[in-house]
Amino acid sequence: MKTLSSVEVQNRFGSIANIVKSGEPVTVTQYGTPTMMILPYSLATEALRDYNARKLVEFMDAMPSANADAPNLTLEQLNKLVHELRP
Repeated sequence: MKTLSSVEVQNRFGSIANIVKSGEPVTVTQYGTPTMMILPYSLATEALRDYNARKLVEFMDAMPSANADAPNLTLEQLNKLVHELRP
């Protein structure tokens, strides 16, 4: 993986884009500190999918568990409630 300054990326974007398109991620630094990464599209979409799945799991884990005292509704009853509650 290449590490380049933001100035270098700005000045040589075309050649940097070719590096990324070939499959190699590029880390971009500002004042010597890594601040972002440019990823090939296929790798970025996979990373976003994994990130979103993790966020969904965190969200679901934070939800209160089902109340044991809640009534057991049939599908028909649930549909009726949904239609009643819709604006």
